Amino acid sequence: MISRLLKTSIDEYYRILLELGIPRSILDHYVNILVDLIVNDQYERYITTSFTIINQLAMKAACINYKELTSICLEGDLRDPDIEYYRSILYRVLSIPNLASLIPEVGSNLAYAPRPPRSLSDIIGLTGRIVKSGGGVSFYGFPMYGGSRHVGRILLLVSKYKSNTKFCINIKYDRRILGKLESLGLKLVKTGPHQNEDEYWTAIENSSVEKPDVICDAGGLGLEPMIYIITETPSQLIELLEKIRVEVVE
Repeated sequence: MISRLLKTSIDEYYRILLELGIPRSILDHYVNILVDLIVNDQYERYITTSFTIINQLAMKAACINYKELTSICLEGDLRDPDIEYYRSILYRVLSIPNLASLIPEVGSNLAYAPRPPRSLSDIIGLTGRIVKSGGGVSFYGFPMYGGSRHVGRILLLVSKYKSNTKFCINIKYDRRILGKLESLGLKLVKTGPHQNEDEYWTAIENSSVEKPDVICDAGGLGLEPMIYIITETPSQLIELLEKIRVEVVE
């Protein structure tokens, strides 16, 4: 059976999965996470993460192709102390009144590093997004290690220079929000605009050296302007969101 599987071109598997609604970029991201765990001898994490990824891909394919599974598609299955802690913080964030005023058009994600991260596989994030829903907010996807590629990478870069950093969330770029953040005496670094994605990540890396509390990125070609809030504790994160949320809705 293994021989038969290996004889099939990998491109054929990519094609089949794409037909099920799973793009190659997502698959490559998950493969990189698993390789990183193996290279770093984290075999137990490799096993649990493998099952989580397989479950996530299977659920994604099923939910896309079988609409009658809607109720199942809204539920998560993973139980891990750090994942459960992340869930509790996520629900606290979502309960902030008028949080929708801070959510960008592309949605937000919350990244959490239980311990100083060495790679994205050490950072918990949503496989989906926090989005505006009706008059409030909701989220889709579920928490997993490596779940957030973008916000997770921001947290990873900042953590290299600010080891106590544990949380990062992206919010809407708004001048009123910037003004409030500046008035709070935070370490705020501004970046952008950028010509391309490589230039963007270089700028984020350079700004991380300054150990920022907030990164305000002006965006650029194909990049939406965004604010990234970085904190050591969930209380700091929630307090900041509450303060700037008030400023936005006044």
